[in-house]
Amino acid sequence: MMIMQHYLIVWTFPTVEGAWESCQGFTDYINSGCPGDSFEGFELKYRVCEPISGSGVAIAAATDIGKVWAHLGPWIKGYGIQFEVTAVVTDAEFAAQWPSVLAVASEQ
Repeated sequence: MMIMQHYLIVWTFPTVEGAWESCQGFTDYINSGCPGDSFEGFELKYRVCEPISGSGVAIAAATDIGKVWAHLGPWIKGYGIQFEVTAVVTDAEFAAQWPSVLAVASEQ
């Protein structure tokens, strides 16, 4: 069983023009079934965008940051999108991890 880490992905376009120029490519990607959203070691769970500002947010699960990079690479290269990627935990993961975090913190 692969261990998957969740990642919060936030993106912005450096220019409004760049955001506009990406619209057809993104539409084509969506209409083709989002082929890069799921592959070995990577699954995009959720994506929302705010098209007026050229920004958006996604949640992905991946075995490592390299898988996230592989997913984002074509968008970086093709459209110059800027991404911020942060490892995050689900509510269930938070609750499961808290006892051991508290135990270590209490030892200090």
